[in-house]
Amino acid sequence: MDIKITMLDVKDGDAIIVELKKSNKELVMVIDGGEPNYYKAKVKPQLEAILKIHNKKAPDIVVCTHYDSDHIGGLIPLIEDYISDIKEVWVHRTPELLKGFIEKAILLSGQFKHNTFNNIEAFKSSGELNKLFESYEQPQKSIIEEKTNLIIESLPQLKKLIDLIPPSKLNEVFYKQRPLVDWQEIVVLGPTKEYYSSLFPSTKSFEQFIIEESLDLETFPIEKGKNRMLELAGTKPCDILKTDGQTRLTATNKASIILAIDKEDKRYLFTGDAGIESFKSIPDWETELENLFFLKIPHHASDNNISKELIELMRPEYAYNTGFKYQDDAVLKCLEQKDRNKSVKTTKTDGDLIFDK
Repeated sequence: MDIKITMLDVKDGDAIIVELKKSNKELVMVIDGGEPNYYKAKVKPQLEAILKIHNKKAPDIVVCTHYDSDHIGGLIPLIEDYISDIKEVWVHRTPELLKGFIEKAILLSGQFKHNTFNNIEAFKSSGELNKLFESYEQPQKSIIEEKTNLIIESLPQLKKLIDLIPPSKLNEVFYKQRPLVDWQEIVVLGPTKEYYSSLFPSTKSFEQFIIEESLDLETFPIEKGKNRMLELAGTKPCDILKTDGQTRLTATNKASIILAIDKEDKRYLFTGDAGIESFKSIPDWETELENLFFLKIPHHASDNNISKELIELMRPEYAYNTGFKYQDDAVLKCLEQKDRNKSVKTTKTDGDLIFDK
């Protein structure tokens, strides 16, 4: 089997096209689509060129790993353009918890000016959210407002995406499924149904959900400065990374679909924005994740998503990243220093990435 991976430079987002070929069969899979503004400029032109090579009208499979705007946004126009010829869309149906939040998000997003992150008037009707914003000084305040705006945008996007997919083409994939009869090389490693359900308990309020989803970036500027100081002081990159108990990650990111493609004895891993807890919730995770051939570094190489322990287990020969301002260089340097590693690349410095080994 031949495999080619194109990872497009969509800053802190994912837009990945995977091409598979064996004997007389070919498969084109799109994994996430970046923010909506990248679709016409980046995603569609590259996808059209690839589809022409394979004489296809549409990608065979589209995967939405999770609901964040920087992954789901560009999939909406893609689905609108190609759904009649797409075979399946792999995405989790809207959890009951979020169904009740979507209408509130639509009302709030209607009060937002797109890409304006210093306006919190839309949240005055919600005491808890307003308290959150007012409790922080800059630059944390701007970062939380930016993240909150993206969450408010992504909930209506989720509804729109799900509504575009005919039920017969929507496949809700979970652990250990091999959804494609002709492509048994593709296996879903995570999440399990049980773990996914645990992330969205029915008791959580809208305000709690928004606050928890926003706070993963609360200490971002402080941590960036701290990591830089540790690096200058000579601390080894792997020792800069967080341990399990130090990470802060949203339920939405933890819920990411984790896919593996096995080519003989080589495993290629696609991670969305999954975190340490997500990986360790995979049954027999130490066996499933060891000695990878190719790793799509999770969550734009944030040190909230991968630890020294996991890197020492995965030991990928090749590790590629789609990232920009949230990229933690210590993650890349730690991966580079492992004995099996041959290459670490990132769209932040290398632009669009193509891997065909």
